[in-house]
Amino acid sequence: MGSIFKVPAMIVYFVGGIWGLIICLGIVYAKLGFFGVLAGLVLFPAVLYLAPWYVAIADHNWYPVLVVYGTGIGAFLLMAIGSMLDRD
Repeated sequence: MGSIFKVPAMIVYFVGGIWGLIICLGIVYAKLGFFGVLAGLVLFPAVLYLAPWYVAIADHNWYPVLVVYGTGIGAFLLMAIGSMLDRD
């Protein structure tokens, strides 16, 4: 029964992660150019953590923060509900 929530949680987490990565690399490209994107691919976790907050604070654009962190929180909640249902 819990897989009803776990499978969508995995899909949301995967799609949100890829979507967030594309948005974050777009931010890095707009600010630092091509070599910034290359450095961002090497420093992958730092880009996902810092780029959305930079845009949120500097440009007052909260959309990347909502995509990166909102999908993670939503997927976590779906996974938690599915795990609670599996314990029955």
